[in-house]
Amino acid sequence: MKKISIILATLAMLCYVSTAMAQERNKYNSNYPEDFTKDQADSTIAYRNNEINSLNSEIKSTNDAIAKANADLQQRMADNDKCKNDLYAMCGSDRNGYNAYRERLARDEQELASLRSLSPDQLNQNKPRVDALETEIRSMRGNKLVLIPDHKSRVLAMSNSFMQMKNGMKPTNKIYTVGTWAKDRDCLWNIAKKPDIYNDPFAWPKIWHANSDQIKNPDLIYPGQQLTIATSPITEEDKDMTGYRHRKH
Repeated sequence: MKKISIILATLAMLCYVSTAMAQERNKYNSNYPEDFTKDQADSTIAYRNNEINSLNSEIKSTNDAIAKANADLQQRMADNDKCKNDLYAMCGSDRNGYNAYRERLARDEQELASLRSLSPDQLNQNKPRVDALETEIRSMRGNKLVLIPDHKSRVLAMSNSFMQMKNGMKPTNKIYTVGTWAKDRDCLWNIAKKPDIYNDPFAWPKIWHANSDQIKNPDLIYPGQQLTIATSPITEEDKDMTGYRHRKH
């Protein structure tokens, strides 16, 4: 009985496999007519092979075109690098110098933006930074790399913006140390007419008023005194001598 069961199970398995194979064969054959001949099959195979060969040829042509395009790109990049290096050399620099210049330019632009965010009073308090940036901008303008169009436009814009900022600063006062009468002929009149002071002797009251804490009598100043010289524009009020009484000695 056991042997019969095994035989039946084996037959069932064979039937299942045969059926599956038949289904796959029918599925494959369904693409072709029942009367499909060997010649037709050979013709179809040849046609498909021609299609494959044509596609392979197109793929090869495409790959060749890609390879040529890559070679052309590499050559153009090499030519571009050579042009850049020649340009750097004309400016007395190289690629490293070019990169360093651009880094400096970016830092200077950031510093200018930072300073422009300050008020006039704050700018006066940060005058060393303003002076340092002005020196840096001069250095950038004196570098031949500024001839590169992008650099030239950026440095010019930075210079104009810096001058606008600087013109808006409140002028800082100067200090003048009084000399002797015998050597320097220093008096308020003579000090005021100095070209680097006011270039106008009638502006002497401006010095007097700015130093009223230490000048009680404008006819009397002493060697070594540190006088504040206001750098604001001279007005008619600055020449007003109200309160002055000339004293003879």
